[in-house]
This record gives sequence, structure tokens and C-alpha cells, in this order.
Amino acid sequence: MSKKINEHFINQLNTHAKVLFDEYNIAFENKMWASVIILSLTIIDNIMNDSDYLDYVDGLDINHIKSSKNFHWLRIRRNQILHFEKPVEGFFGNKDSDKTLKLDAVRADETLKECFYTLFKK
Repeated sequence: MSKKINEHFINQLNTHAKVLFDEYNIAFENKMWASVIILSLTIIDNIMNDSDYLDYVDGLDINHIKSSKNFHWLRIRRNQILHFEKPVEGFFGNKDSDKTLKLDAVRADETLKECFYTLFKK
């Protein structure tokens, strides 16, 4: 994982997001790459849709996250995994599939952490 998530960021999460974040960490530790990708966006969506965060999260920061290249990539990648339309990279069952999913999970991890750092900075 790129940046370390400190206790300050975790304490900012609502109870729903904390449970998802715990599952996310278990998935990452156990190399469950598709789950990491799915959960990372789920956590971000939870943050973005909880009106309680509006008391201390800057709207400009929310817009920055929502318009970022990595956020859009993550949404597309998550949707490719959840909503099968055609075979997608990482799901071909060949020797490169796990490598592809791992690289995507690392990028999803970086995107989630960037969201935390942007929205919950001290």
C-alpha cells in the first residue's frame, strides 16, 4: 500500500464505512484484488453520499475527487467487474490475470487513500 492510513482518517469514517474499511483491509491482506477494487469505490461513495460529512468536508475537495482521473477509472473498473458485458482484462484466467488485478487493486488503494488525504486533512 502506498500511503499509510492513520487513526485520524479512520476516526472520520461513519460506522458503515468503518466496517467496509475493515473488510477492505482483510481483502488486501489476503490478495482478494477484485474485492479491494469494489470495496475501495464503495467506501468513497459512502463518504460522498453521507450528508454528515458536509459539516467538515470542503465541497471543493469533494468536486476535486469526483472529477479526478483516478476516481473515474475506479468507477469504470469496478463496473467492469460487477456488471459483466464482455470479458475484461484480469478475468481471462491466464497467468497475467492475477498480476493485472493486483496492479488495479494497488491503484484503487492509492485512489482511496488520496480521497482520505484530500477530504480528511487536519
